[in-house]
Amino acid sequence: MKKFIYIFIIVFAIIVILLIANGLYCNQNIKVTNYTIKNSKSNVKLRFAIISDLHNKQFGENNSELIKLVKKQRPDFIAVCGDMIVRGNTDTSVMKSVLSQLKDIAPTYCCLGNHERDMTDQIDFAAEINPTGSVLLDNTSLIFTKDGKNILIGGLSDFPYYDEFAPEYNTPDRYFWDKFKAQAKENFAVLLHHQPEYIADYAADSGIDIITCGHTHGGQIQIPFVGGLITPNQGLFPKYDIGEYDFGNTKMIICSGLGNNTIIPRINNQIEFCVVDID
Repeated sequence: MKKFIYIFIIVFAIIVILLIANGLYCNQNIKVTNYTIKNSKSNVKLRFAIISDLHNKQFGENNSELIKLVKKQRPDFIAVCGDMIVRGNTDTSVMKSVLSQLKDIAPTYCCLGNHERDMTDQIDFAAEINPTGSVLLDNTSLIFTKDGKNILIGGLSDFPYYDEFAPEYNTPDRYFWDKFKAQAKENFAVLLHHQPEYIADYAADSGIDIITCGHTHGGQIQIPFVGGLITPNQGLFPKYDIGEYDFGNTKMIICSGLGNNTIIPRINNQIEFCVVDID
């Protein structure tokens, strides 16, 4: 009996040590995840990076390690999908430092995440972001051009069909969403949005080619053959945690992001930013 107890303690200790080591590695070492999206709408070909959920985290002095890694990917533009700050903290210096460096790599476009939205009564994000040289797309869009070819890029800052807005859904988000969908029928379109769990239900008939999201932190703990353990809003075993989701002619890419804002550590779920090649 004592021998069995000793073996159990040793095995348990080994498992704990391995989990701690995995957690430390996953939370500190950035992975670059690549996706290729076929373009059947036009002959636009380009590469862009997706960054999300930094939550004021630092990778080297002034995030030099992150910037170096992004620069190495040679993106044509950079999509920043929200939660660069931490709710309750009005210090935007990390966000502004990163954005000012990213725009030196490639044109950088941002949408708001839930942490930013919860701080709009204390922080003017347009006044904070746009002077960095990056562009805040807060229910707005623009045309990005490469080699004479156009791509429509927009930022939807909040889900337009919350029950609290029913039945009229009379919000700036809804009007932008409707306008962007109409524009997407004539243009290859990329929409930046933070939260995937609601917009997924409306993606299939949107005409939007790529929707980029963050928010989920990859499910915090990735369980082999099961997926993510928990995400905000979706709860346990979320349907949308990380990766590429196919809704007919629309692809949704969820980036697990770079930071953390919970006591639950990332395990088997490495921090990341994503690179998308439109071919």
